Amino acid sequence: MSWTKRSQEVLYRDFTEKAAAEPPVTAEKPWSLEVYDISQDGQLREYVQNTVRRLSGKPRLRIVFAPSDTPRRETQGLMVELFHKFGIPHDFTAERARSTNHSLSRRSNDDDGFSSWFRFSCISSLLGETEDETPNGKDNATAGAPLPDKYPAQDTAFFLQASRETNVTLLCFGAGPGVRRRVKDLIKSRGWNDVVVNPEILFDVALEGLFEEVDDVAWRLEEDLAPLEQSVNRSTESEAMDSSLGEMLSDAYSLTRHTTELSRALESALMINESLIMRISADITLSSSNANIPRRSLVNLQLKECLEYRQTLFRSTQLRVSALQRRIEAVIALASHLVSQQQSAAVIQGPVSMKLIAASILIFLPTITVATIAGSRLLLSEQRDEEGSWEVSATPLFYLLWYISIPLTLAVVLLSFGWLWWRQGRSKKRAVLPSLWYQRAMLWGREKRIKGHRNSSVLPV
Repeated sequence: MSWTKRSQEVLYRDFTEKAAAEPPVTAEKPWSLEVYDISQDGQLREYVQNTVRRLSGKPRLRIVFAPSDTPRRETQGLMVELFHKFGIPHDFTAERARSTNHSLSRRSNDDDGFSSWFRFSCISSLLGETEDETPNGKDNATAGAPLPDKYPAQDTAFFLQASRETNVTLLCFGAGPGVRRRVKDLIKSRGWNDVVVNPEILFDVALEGLFEEVDDVAWRLEEDLAPLEQSVNRSTESEAMDSSLGEMLSDAYSLTRHTTELSRALESALMINESLIMRISADITLSSSNANIPRRSLVNLQLKECLEYRQTLFRSTQLRVSALQRRIEAVIALASHLVSQQQSAAVIQGPVSMKLIAASILIFLPTITVATIAGSRLLLSEQRDEEGSWEVSATPLFYLLWYISIPLTLAVVLLSFGWLWWRQGRSKKRAVLPSLWYQRAMLWGREKRIKGHRNSSVLPV
């Protein structure tokens, strides 16, 4: 139950307001529910519904795969109708409206039933909801996609409801292919008899499917890191400047972001798993005192063992992700070092280019000077008709040019040397002043300690 029950007017208000504020999104496929009903006599009925009103009856077990409960303007009415149909608490929808990516709750009802749910958010290796697989068992929906967009976020939620009449309902919001496969395996194995004994077996099935999805993402991240490591290693062996190092760093940063998100998701899964183990352990203690339900004790013990095994699997993937993060850090460090080396080489090549330019200017400067003077009116040329020779004579402005330019050149050279000398002296003073102040402070402190020691050593008369 909830101590702060809300009226129908304010129920799911957070969800509806968030959905109304979202921009319209064109749905890739129509909204629908994939339903599996198992009757009291064990008959399976599988069907798809695009409305909530047709979900009637009280089967022994009902599993519903619904779209993600992310607030959207287009599906707002259908989702709210689904929430009312199964009596989903306001807290469940408020978590999604506030983008909560981890939760686990259980609410006991007055009729000896209960409602329980948990949320799980992680990156996915699927660009869209598809079950098409390659022959090796892995989907190729992300083939050729850029690395930053290759692992989109996927938010899933599972709502479990059980009543006193042994009616069990599981709503799976935004479930991935791994969860779908495990639920279908449960139905094929006809293991729903134990689900009626302890409905939280469905949570263990969901965690099993989530582990497959998370572990698959971890393997794919390792596969994407391997060529990146090889490219960086080839760059270290090559002496030529590699212009693709910036792209490698960008991919490495994207992998860092993905592994961080995956590590957070694994920590969330471990917290959910540990909480379920504690809950089952308490149930085992209660059921062991009641000898009338031995089957429940056995089912609870088996469920606890499965959850403990699931915990070791999640921790194994967590260790692999930690090692993957260290490998990515090493790649980023090596690529950053190579980029620094390239920048240093560019800085070194800069002065060399300036020296070549200066040398070229020195080579052509005499010729340019002579051509400039000869092309001006400082020198006059006259051809002698009788001899066919030329006579070159200087005008008075030619001698005036040297009278002005030589002193002016000397003045500019002297001012340049004076400016350099002043800058060097100023930089030395800046370096010396802190050390002088430090030395004076040390001497002042030393004299103060000596005076204090002398005053303390004088005995009173």
